[in-house]
Amino acid sequence: MSATYLLASLPTLELGVEAPFSLEELRRRCEGIAGVNFDDFEAVMAGTPGSHPFTVAYANVLTEIKNLTAAARASKWSDVRISERSYSGCHVSLNQKITDAMNIQNPLERELALERVRWQMIDELAGLEYFSEAKVYAYVLKLQINNRLAALKIEAGKAAVEDFIKTNDLQVANNDSNGQ
Repeated sequence: MSATYLLASLPTLELGVEAPFSLEELRRRCEGIAGVNFDDFEAVMAGTPGSHPFTVAYANVLTEIKNLTAAARASKWSDVRISERSYSGCHVSLNQKITDAMNIQNPLERELALERVRWQMIDELAGLEYFSEAKVYAYVLKLQINNRLAALKIEAGKAAVEDFIKTNDLQVANNDSNGQ
């Protein structure tokens, strides 16, 4: 079986729309597909360079995105130093896109905007040849993005804040009782 057959059988992904299946299911579907290297599959998921040119290019773009995002976050505080990681290549429009996303006040909307930037870069790196190995790795990343966004629910965020407050209240109560 080839990557062409695999890609033709996969549903189209849209940013922010619930993923039709998990990354594990996609990995299972890739078993036995000629041209899909599982070392590259794992590398692209981890954001590290593999042996395929797409995985190397993506690892560089991801590092560039992380550097720009860290710089944008650090610019809001004084006396913060960031350590940028080295990467090859440069995407001129990326700085403005990251800056615009980081200026969004709503944290959920900010994360969606940052993922939109990453989605666009993935499309750019995958190129125009639709039934290529690069498109398989791009699909992996897009599925990863949608699964991550699906986990960012308002209810889950509220529950995490409430758990944090309860834990903090318990710690304060314990400290007060131990201090008396």
